[in-house]
Amino acid sequence: MEVVKMNKKKAKKKKQTHLITPKVMYNEIALYPVYLLTARGRLTEIAICSTNEYNHSRMHLHHYIPYEQYMDTRKHQWFITNNIKQKLILMPIQVHEQVHQQAIKNLSDDDFLYKYGISRWDLIYNERYSK
Repeated sequence: MEVVKMNKKKAKKKKQTHLITPKVMYNEIALYPVYLLTARGRLTEIAICSTNEYNHSRMHLHHYIPYEQYMDTRKHQWFITNNIKQKLILMPIQVHEQVHQQAIKNLSDDDFLYKYGISRWDLIYNERYSK
């Protein structure tokens, strides 16, 4: 068995690429309204104070406007000007994977709407498709 030493610079670089840490999500909960995606495809506003208040093995907390896009200073001003507000959505992991099209079998927009009762574009902001 061959042992390969990892380059320290690569290891540090890998750690830095993860932009959203649990501590940041904790801060995000204080900044933005949090909604729960119900089984019938409705968004219901809920009051949670920390990331400890939901089961991470079943649910993910999702940014409506992708975090990197919303935090970009030029784009951030555009969102404010156009009255598009950030929100956090608590949803099952399977739905979250479908929203980002990272599932093993991705659904079309019509199939997503049929299966979950809500449009994908009501859960993630897109200039072309979101209302």
